[in-house]
Amino acid sequence: METTISIKQLSDLESEKILKDKKISRLKPVSCTQCGETTGFRRKLFQVKGVPQHARSDDDVQNVIRHHLKREASIDFAFFKTYKNKCIVDTASCCNCGSTAITYDIAFDSDILSELSKSTGKSESLLLKELNSISKKIK
Repeated sequence: METTISIKQLSDLESEKILKDKKISRLKPVSCTQCGETTGFRRKLFQVKGVPQHARSDDDVQNVIRHHLKREASIDFAFFKTYKNKCIVDTASCCNCGSTAITYDIAFDSDILSELSKSTGKSESLLLKELNSISKKIK
């Protein structure tokens, strides 16, 4: 028996509520791959239904959803998240050029630094210094 997958764009109000959750908002848009813009992204969230929880991280399943979003909504990049046991797809568009090929990255806030500090035994200031050093090497 095949399961039907449905994808629904969430309203701005629903999206704002979800994006207030720190665990969801930590992975966020940081740059447009087309024009290089680093601010001013419009987020769109979608809820996916019909995918069993154990299959949500499956590459084939995610690729089917990405293909649908590309075909139906011209969305190039999509990031999969779980919010209150719901499958959520996070997308963004550039307010400068309109591209949906937006790179996401993790925001290292004080909560994450505190967790990393506890797990590594390093001070938060040392971790921040090391992360900044790695970031400069990558750029």
